[in-house]
Amino acid sequence: MAASLLNFDVSNNLLTTVDITNILWENQPAFCETDFSFNKITSISNQLDWTCKRNTQFGYGGYVNLSNNNLSHFVKFYKIGFRNIFFLGKLLSYGFDLRENNWICDCQMYLLASKSSILLDKMHRSYFEVTCHSPPELKNVLLIDIIKHQSLDRLICNLTIADRCPPKCRCFYQPSRSRTVVDCSRTGRSGLPSALPLRTDLEIDFSSNRLSSMINNNHETKITGNESILYYYSKYIRKLDLSNNSIEIIPDDLMVELRNVSFINLSKNKMTKISRNLQMFNPCQIYIGEIVIHCKCKDIWLQNWLPSFQRKCYNNTRVYCKYHNKKVHILNMTRLELGCRLYNDFILCLIISLAVAVFIVTVSSLSIYTIRFELFIMTRKFLKYCKGIVVPSDAYTYDIYISCNENDVYLRHWLTSSFVPFLQEKNFSVFLPYRDCQIGRLREEETIDIMSTSLNFVILLSENCESSMEMWIKKEWKYAWYNYRYDINREIIVINYDMMDYQDVTHKFLRAFLKMNSFINFSKKDKLIKAEVYSRLQHYHDSVFGKKLCNGPRTRRNSDLDTDIEMKKS
Repeated sequence: MAASLLNFDVSNNLLTTVDITNILWENQPAFCETDFSFNKITSISNQLDWTCKRNTQFGYGGYVNLSNNNLSHFVKFYKIGFRNIFFLGKLLSYGFDLRENNWICDCQMYLLASKSSILLDKMHRSYFEVTCHSPPELKNVLLIDIIKHQSLDRLICNLTIADRCPPKCRCFYQPSRSRTVVDCSRTGRSGLPSALPLRTDLEIDFSSNRLSSMINNNHETKITGNESILYYYSKYIRKLDLSNNSIEIIPDDLMVELRNVSFINLSKNKMTKISRNLQMFNPCQIYIGEIVIHCKCKDIWLQNWLPSFQRKCYNNTRVYCKYHNKKVHILNMTRLELGCRLYNDFILCLIISLAVAVFIVTVSSLSIYTIRFELFIMTRKFLKYCKGIVVPSDAYTYDIYISCNENDVYLRHWLTSSFVPFLQEKNFSVFLPYRDCQIGRLREEETIDIMSTSLNFVILLSENCESSMEMWIKKEWKYAWYNYRYDINREIIVINYDMMDYQDVTHKFLRAFLKMNSFINFSKKDKLIKAEVYSRLQHYHDSVFGKKLCNGPRTRRNSDLDTDIEMKKS
């Protein structure tokens, strides 16, 4: 209620419980003392289901005396309305006297103790001197001293047989290290138990017993399946200590199940063999200590798995071989000393076969790559011969496109006076760039358009080209090869005007023509050159020529002549 009640005293009664709403005062800014001392209070209730909210205010608080009662464990804060543990900071102005109670300082005390460490500088009043009543090892120890000395590891909860702790074993939960310890060391066990606590992060110690196997083989065993409690609990175990026993064999399937365990100690046992499944573990993850085995070639994997002498965890597992009545570390054994053959016939034959195959493939690939243009030209000629290519008469605008060095006066004279007239007599439509190109049009654009509608490409190789002219000639060669490569109807005729050798030609496809001797030498007589060019040209179906010349586009020179005649008549 909203009032000005300063003191509230119900001490020296028989109260067994007190409600949280009678301890914390919301509707009054402050009070002096609320006294619940010398009762029999064992718990704090929340019958009204009160909840501390973000905007809840407790004012300046006061002194709450709960001393000399029967409180043993701190209540779970969410049950008394503090669903957010940080809201407890609203109570810093309160003073709670909890002395002279039967406090059990175990794992349930850990959460409050760990969070209280940040308030040590404020714990200077006498009522903070809460003492532990149990367990015996902590009787009369101040809780504040446990917090100050960072002895929170001592706050543990002992587990009993009801919690599935095996007989004769000590089990406890330690929240400060987030672990549950099952200590069955030195209990004289000859077999594994049939049950373990159902908790995560188990640290199990079966060291210094009489275990001869990692499977259950004693009278306690009643489980079925893989016959080992370790199979079922492998996903809960964090550490496993089986040292100083009589174990001879580690089952392979069990090693697979235990591969996620952080640490396994198998030292001081009677093992004479090591399973290869050990490779699944990190060498720092398992401790076997010194083990002496009869080493064979199959054990050579240990040389790769074991860490070297200078590395960390070297002493975890030290494997020695019996060799000539001596103990020799397996890392110092050679393949021959381990009984391995220097090579295996099958593997050797396989390696040689693979090497030869790789060599053949590599050489073949390089050879094919080197003569790829020659192979393409040969394959193309063969396909044309087999298929009998028929070219329709209206598929192309020009029969022949001539690429040459336009700056060579003698070559230009031969073309204009002899070669081109010969072709026109045979009814071929010829495009000669320096004669037929349109004035003002982009040269490269026109070259692409004309060459894409030309059936044959006559290339005259010349070595003396000015740099400006050489650029256009190389572009013509590039577009000629492009059209030749993607259209089987087209043909390239190379005339070696300067009688160049193939080493002098930089363009790879032109070099291929020279290598294959698929060119016309200009040193021949004029008639032979013309005849050979004519025979190599791709012709239209039915050998009908000149149809496009008569009905199709004319050269620029002919159109200019017609225009002059019409002007004279007018």
